[in-house]
Amino acid sequence: MDSLSQLLAMLAPLCAVNLHCRFAGRWEADHQQLAPGVVPWHVVLHGEARLVVEGRNVDVCAGDVLLLPHGSPHLLQSLVEWGQIVPALKHDNGILTEVRSPAKGAAVEVLCGEFDFGPHSGWLFAHESHLIHLQTNHWQACPELEMLLMMLVRESLGSLPGNATIAKGLADTLLALILRLLLALHEPPAGLLRLMSNKRLAPALLAVIADPAHPWTLETMAERCFLSRATFARYFARSYPLTPQAWLSQLRMAMASQLLITHAGLTIDAIAERCGFLSLSSFSKGFKRLYGVSPAQYRKSRTHLQTPQP
Repeated sequence: MDSLSQLLAMLAPLCAVNLHCRFAGRWEADHQQLAPGVVPWHVVLHGEARLVVEGRNVDVCAGDVLLLPHGSPHLLQSLVEWGQIVPALKHDNGILTEVRSPAKGAAVEVLCGEFDFGPHSGWLFAHESHLIHLQTNHWQACPELEMLLMMLVRESLGSLPGNATIAKGLADTLLALILRLLLALHEPPAGLLRLMSNKRLAPALLAVIADPAHPWTLETMAERCFLSRATFARYFARSYPLTPQAWLSQLRMAMASQLLITHAGLTIDAIAERCGFLSLSSFSKGFKRLYGVSPAQYRKSRTHLQTPQP
């Protein structure tokens, strides 16, 4: 399995599409601050609009993908600045909310949703990354993204058997495709994506992501890249705010969080050992520091959430 697929399997983000908007005339769509770990996304399917975030005005057009890594409050609005703002009509179809403005004029179509990374978003995206703006030049840079979104819109607005399940799967695929496109940029967004794109560090990163439980040290990671410890650490610091050891610990925590949910028969002690932690005490303290609850409490709460209700 490739490193991006392995990473997504460890993080297991919750991906959702929740709004399909068609606007005309003068309009505004206000979005409030979201909970930590929730990354809102918008894709402009047709037309042009403006995003206002952190005091910046960003004009966007068809094919543009917008991610707000820290869930920052933001405003999507029309380029039209005259006339009265037209109130939007909303309808929940069971999969998403359809938002329509009845005004005349050039139509703008936007699909919106959320990627919930939980406590992992803090080390995926740099603190200063309030906006990631991916431009595809009206889909020319990525025609497969346009095809995927056409399917996602059709399934989200349809009434055929399996629509909700297919829409959920397509939202998961959308995240993987967006991350692939960001990794391919000359300079990916600051954070884990930029680290993963560093060809000098790639041999170590790929090995660690493939087997986080291995007893990695700074020396063994550096050896994978044929670098000294000091040179490896220096390259790492240029690309990522955490030390290699802290990054490794985050990966192991992500792995452990999934095992707590998916392997109910494993004891917490066994999970700590399987994920490469030297002691149950260090694992439990680190886990509570990151997730805010003990491993046992996390397992109980997540198992309850995933248990079908009568």
